[in-house]
Amino acid sequence: MTFLRRLLRRQDGITLIMAIGVLGILTMTGTTLIYYANTNARSAAYSDQKSEAYDLAEAGINEMMAVLARPENNALHGNLLPQTTSTYPDGTVTWWGVLNDQTQTWAVTSTGTIKNPTGSTASAAKRTLTASVPVTPTYTQPLNNPAWNYVFNKHTGSACDMTLANNVSGASRLYVQGNLCVSNNAGLNLDAVIVRGNLDLSNNANVGASTSMSTRVETYVGGQCRYGGGTWGNPCSGNQDARHIYSKMNPPSYVVGVNSSAPVIATPAADFTTWYSNASPGPAQNCTAQNGAVSGTTPTFDNDSVMNNSVATVQDLTPGSSYTCRVGPSNHPTGELSWNAGTKTLTVTGTIFIDGSAKFGNGAVNQYNGQGTLYLSGTFLFVNGTKVCASLSGSNCNFAGWNPNTEMMTIVANGNGGQAGTGNSILVDNGAVFQGGLFATANLTYNNNAFSDGPMVGDQVIYSNNVNLDSFPTITVVPVGMPGNPQVYAQPNPPRLYSG
Repeated sequence: MTFLRRLLRRQDGITLIMAIGVLGILTMTGTTLIYYANTNARSAAYSDQKSEAYDLAEAGINEMMAVLARPENNALHGNLLPQTTSTYPDGTVTWWGVLNDQTQTWAVTSTGTIKNPTGSTASAAKRTLTASVPVTPTYTQPLNNPAWNYVFNKHTGSACDMTLANNVSGASRLYVQGNLCVSNNAGLNLDAVIVRGNLDLSNNANVGASTSMSTRVETYVGGQCRYGGGTWGNPCSGNQDARHIYSKMNPPSYVVGVNSSAPVIATPAADFTTWYSNASPGPAQNCTAQNGAVSGTTPTFDNDSVMNNSVATVQDLTPGSSYTCRVGPSNHPTGELSWNAGTKTLTVTGTIFIDGSAKFGNGAVNQYNGQGTLYLSGTFLFVNGTKVCASLSGSNCNFAGWNPNTEMMTIVANGNGGQAGTGNSILVDNGAVFQGGLFATANLTYNNNAFSDGPMVGDQVIYSNNVNLDSFPTITVVPVGMPGNPQVYAQPNPPRLYSG
């Protein structure tokens, strides 16, 4: 027992045991430190990747904004932001947008993805951003083509590209690309007459009057001129009173004379294909209760998905019953064509397209409100005695008070014949009145006793007897969709309500 006690009391080897213990503790501590260091490094790297994924998601939002802001794109076209994946050096971004027509707002979503640095089996680093992009429709634009300050006759190549018959009166500005012929006893007392070709006056016809400088007409003739089948003045310049052209030139200090340097104005062209796809309401975007408002029997805008004059029945825009066709909110719609039969008031907003023909057919006095352009694959007819005015004065249009820069409807027709008669895209029939803009791919004809107040463009603008061409103010602002002006649609606003 004494021997065992001595052995237990001895401390030989304790140092080794303690060393082994300490070494074990240090090993565990080092392992733990290494583990935590690696974990922290991986966590930091993953955090950096998540930040980069966020940056990619932001890049996706910016990509969508760039698409919406392109001038050639209609930011209110619902198919403009399909799901799209873009590859960047550090990863990918997938974005898409959904348009709410009722609120004119895009809900955009963008997900940035970067490979997880912690291992091949680990999930990728992703960040998803969402935002709202409100869009403001554009209704008007600055006038780009000065043709819309004239009665503009496009035709060239004939001895008489435009002929003015007896008793055509009024003070509208006239622009003739080719040759102008004025019939017997016809007198032109217009604000201005511009003829790129020849000016041929028959017996007892005249341009202006020699009474005073105020009764003379500012006249430009790029070709020759003559009176009563006599000799041609070549060039037609200076004092041409002997040829019954009572002209003045060189404003504002006018002197007697014809100016032989006729201004060159480009012929406006109508882009029917583009507006077939982008008009609202129109073939690509009709009105519904979900995207705006619809009631009554609205016009038919299309019968298939091809621009081919598919609507066989002529659409009467002024029927006996009311209708509403609006895309977007009531306070700022994307587009609208609505009719109140009780008050005989038409509302037009934006650019509208009917793949067929239309008419104003009620023979009554009507008023329209708004700025808008109506495109037709077919023809347009103003039925006998129908008056359509931007501003009313009693039972007629308010010719003195109309401001086309704040309220104007323009009708653009591509057809020929049918209800408008052979060779015509637009017919303003006997006694009809229109206060607005007209564009005809073929001829634009005014029958007896019709009244014009506004600009017009036609291959040949044809006036029968007793047509009045009222003077209208200088136009500087036009509705979107006017031929000859750049296509504009809507303006996307900065993103808001970011989340993610």
